[in-house]
Amino acid sequence: ILDNILSKGGNMKPYDVGMICGRFQTFHKGHESLVKTGLELCDRVLILIGSAQECGTERNPLNINTRTKMLKEIYGDNSNIMIYGLADLTNENDITPDWGKYLLGNADRYIYKVPELMISGNDEERTRWFAAEDIIDMSQLIVNRGRIPISATQVREYMVKDNRKEWMRWVNPRLHKMYDEIRAELMTVPFYQQMRGDM
Repeated sequence: ILDNILSKGGNMKPYDVGMICGRFQTFHKGHESLVKTGLELCDRVLILIGSAQECGTERNPLNINTRTKMLKEIYGDNSNIMIYGLADLTNENDITPDWGKYLLGNADRYIYKVPELMISGNDEERTRWFAAEDIIDMSQLIVNRGRIPISATQVREYMVKDNRKEWMRWVNPRLHKMYDEIRAELMTVPFYQQMRGDM
């Protein structure tokens, strides 16, 4: 389907702005496939790094600066990619239309409109994020990540085990030089210290 859309349009992309929202703890090849799809379909991609206010916990061990640095290492100063932190509205599980309004309000701060396309993986629920009236002008694309069987939880476990080789298999080569830095931050979190001790 994607090839058909692109071949019909020539160099014209069907959407102006695509939006991707995730915590990226840590950024891996599954996440990268979402951004790749966004760049193929959209002139610009807005990446919002969720739970920006939190670090040092089991689900959010890495701080927003580290997560932003990972994306910048991969995408550099690509003017077609916008990367911003996004704090939770109330907590990480506040999946309601209020959260959707908050998300779109933050997108409006950067692109001054509702994005034309929301891109997400098939491993996460996005349909409950929005009230129907809030996304009349936004399409949603769910990218099947079945061919990339990795999760951020698995990537973190490789770091806890200090299995650098397996970790490197699932992250962009531009992040390989950051392994020690990312792992050191992860291992300051008591949950991961305990996990290491239990191995």
